[in-house]
This record gives sequence, structure tokens and C-alpha cells, in this order.
Amino acid sequence: MKTKLMAAAALMILFNAPTYAITPDVTDPASGAFSAPSGDDVVLDITEERKEEERRAQEARAEAERARLAEIARIERKKREARANDIYPEIYVTEAELFSLYDDEHKTYSFYPKTSGWHLFQTYGFTDTVMEIYHNGESIVNAGKSDGDDGIDANELQHKYLEAGERYVVQVYLEYWTVHGSMLLNVRAEDPLEKLYDPLKLGYAKKFWLDPNRSHFTTKFTPGVTGWYNIESFSDDEDTVMEIYHPNGYSMVAAGESDGDRGVGDEELQVKKFEAGKTYTIQVYLQDSDDEGFAWVHVWRSRREPINMS
Repeated sequence: MKTKLMAAAALMILFNAPTYAITPDVTDPASGAFSAPSGDDVVLDITEERKEEERRAQEARAEAERARLAEIARIERKKREARANDIYPEIYVTEAELFSLYDDEHKTYSFYPKTSGWHLFQTYGFTDTVMEIYHNGESIVNAGKSDGDDGIDANELQHKYLEAGERYVVQVYLEYWTVHGSMLLNVRAEDPLEKLYDPLKLGYAKKFWLDPNRSHFTTKFTPGVTGWYNIESFSDDEDTVMEIYHPNGYSMVAAGESDGDRGVGDEELQVKKFEAGKTYTIQVYLQDSDDEGFAWVHVWRSRREPINMS
């Protein structure tokens, strides 16, 4: 009995004793302090000042672009005005110019290429001609090649890379000992490689490679006007052969004339009448299949037949 009373008393003392709360030692952050979380997920807001700087930069870039376009327009306008006031007549790739010269006379033309690329300037006739080509007042003909006789007989042929829209001045005159001569001046442009298999356009040449594995090149031409056309092949040092097929399938080249060699060196020059809207097939290949090299073919017009000029 005594033991139970002592235990009860001990329990009463335990539950009636005062209690003390235990709190962690936490320091309150100072006013205005900031603790950024660790890691790469911090997002910083762009301030109004930064936004204003970007806006001004964009306006500056836009103004610079407007100034660049305005300068291009000014240059183009100046070129058009200069072209309209050009003192020399223009020549075009679509048709050759026919003229006569006496003694020390000369004939001068301006040429404005429509495309950047290689162009060929060539004279035709039975007199010894000389050719100069100028750009910005400077001759672009190689030294000693003004009378290089690289065309048919004593005629000239110049192969030059020209920039679209620029002005080039072409001057033709007679060799000093020649008294009189009639001649044609023709210029043609070279189509870029990506247009090799497009149909021929008047005044634009196709340049292609021929070798034993590719014995011929075939292209087509559809004239817009009925009339006489000059079909010509050209190569640096190869002998080309040409066939021209009528839309009905037969060859328009006379027997034995496929390799007539009436062009430059051993090249071909055919004169044929084409009808508007009909498609003609032109095929060029090498005389000797063991040879290889680049060749060109093009179609052009003139008021005089280049083969029989007198």
C-alpha cells in the first residue's frame, strides 16, 4: 500500500512541474537583404534602360539600311541618266551591227550587259580589223591583242568577263594599210552553267565539254520571228562539227557541210531560215572523237550574211 502511494505522488509531481519551450537559434534577415538561390535558374529582368538601348540600336540599323538602299538607287538612277545621254549608239546581243569604214575612220558603240559573265566580241568581213574595248576609260584588251586576228582570217575576237549594268565602249577600226572595208560586229553572252540544258536564247551561247565519253552536245532553239539566223560553234583549239535538224526530223545542213569549217579556224558557221514558233535541234560534236575540250554554240542575227560579205 505504501508503495502505491509513493508512485502516485511521484506522478503528480512530474505532471504538475512547469515546462520550458526549446526554440531554434534563427537570426532574422536584415531589412533589404536578398539571398539568391543557387543554380542556373536565375532570371534577370531587362531594365527599361536596356530596352531603350536595344530600340535605339534597331533604329540605327534600320537607318543604315535605308541609307544603303538610297545610295544604290542613286547610283542606278545616275547610270540610267548617263545611258540616256550616251553619245554612242548601243549594241545588243540579239543582232549584229553592219557598217563600213574608210582609211582611219573608226566606229564606236556602247554596250550595257544584262548579265554578269563572259562575253565574246567578234568582227566578220574580208578586211583586217582592230578592236578596243574600254571600261571607265581604260582598255580591257590584253596588250598586243587589239589586232590579234583571233577571229575568222584577219578579224577580231575578244573574250571578256563583264559586269551587268556597267558601260563598256567598243571601238572598231581598220588596220593602218587598209583603205576600205565593210564588216559586222557581233557580241554574245555566255549562259551560266546552271542554264546549260535550257533552250538556246538569241544572242546567248552555251559552253560545254566534249570528250570520248560525251561525243556530242544537243540543244534546241525556238525563234520568235521568222527570218535568217546564223548558227555558230566555237572552240579554243578543237575542230567541231554541227548538225541542225528541222522540226520534221531531217537535217538542214547540206551534205558535206556539217564540217564545213566556215567559222573561226575549224569551227562551224551555218546560215539558215527558221520559222517563228517552231523548235529546231542543234547538235555539236568533235571531228575527232579522241580529242577533248570546251566548245560553244550560239544563234544570232544580222542584216548581212557573214559568210559571203564582200
